[in-house]
Amino acid sequence: MTLSGMDLWTILIRQRTPPTTYGTQQGSAYGNGSQSRFSVKLPINLRTGKNELALLSMTVGLQNAGFAYEWIGAGFTNVNISGVRTGTIDLSSNNWAYKIGLEGEYYNLFKPDQTNNQRWIPQSEPPKNQPLTWYKVNVDVPQGDDPVGIDMQSMGKGLAWLNGNAIGRYWPRTSSINDRCTPSCNYRGTFIPDKCRTGCGQPTQRWYHIPRSWFHPSGNILVVFEEKGGDPTKITFSRRAVTSVCSFVSEHFPSIDLESWDESAMTEGTPPAKAQLFCPEGKSISSVKFASLGNPSGTCRSYQMGRCHHPNSLSVVEKACLNTNSCTVSLTDESFGKDLCPGVTKTLAIEADCS
Repeated sequence: MTLSGMDLWTILIRQRTPPTTYGTQQGSAYGNGSQSRFSVKLPINLRTGKNELALLSMTVGLQNAGFAYEWIGAGFTNVNISGVRTGTIDLSSNNWAYKIGLEGEYYNLFKPDQTNNQRWIPQSEPPKNQPLTWYKVNVDVPQGDDPVGIDMQSMGKGLAWLNGNAIGRYWPRTSSINDRCTPSCNYRGTFIPDKCRTGCGQPTQRWYHIPRSWFHPSGNILVVFEEKGGDPTKITFSRRAVTSVCSFVSEHFPSIDLESWDESAMTEGTPPAKAQLFCPEGKSISSVKFASLGNPSGTCRSYQMGRCHHPNSLSVVEKACLNTNSCTVSLTDESFGKDLCPGVTKTLAIEADCS
């Protein structure tokens, strides 16, 4: 069987011979994301008598710009069956029934009140790498108060719910290893699409945030609808523990509330820039790993001193921040003393540990 189409991500073929209710999946295929058209040949088994073919087309991303883009279609364009005695059969112009959506969505299988729905089939080991599959499992609440995310790296593409709340659509598609990733990043200068690109060869998405308020003390139900195929046994919850905080603020950083900015802010003068640090609730700043007022460079966890550095930087920050949940340090002479680098725009970089 040969299928041709545009913008198709996944095609699934089901064959139904009455009185079978659901039929048997015959195969699947998907495009590479760069070609809008693609064709595929899949073997199918036809039985004597009446055969019914059901084709599922899933489209990801429609063109929304360019010349006459509204005339660019999507979906199947040709369906042919070859290898029969009468030669090739072109089904493209046949009368096809058309239906939008899935049965699982119609029956609200993702809602908690559908946990006992007879359409769920209990199994000791869930099927793996099987497209168009609904999964349901009871999960425990992750310990602690840290933010929670669900790791969907082992899955293909689909949607997930926790206790009836939509986590959203997941698609941990792996980026190309041939993309131009850069070890360092600087946004200054002319913009180009490859600037500051990272994560080549890694999933473009992996963790998806789940509010802790969605969890119950017990009896939490995770429902996943997988479109392409994956391994649900490797789905895990992750906690994001904040162990360090950073701040990088320049003298020219606006320290006023831009939403309430009015003419008085211009006439009264701009308040001095301030570096602010916040640890998670229940934690405090236990140590200051780096502090430099001058022209430091780098990013969080990799700051470096520049040619201009105030020697009192560390002591000033420690005095203001140690053993506190949050702190503020102003970039003023009153805080640090005499200006040792006249004419240099001062920047304050801080990295501190929370425990």
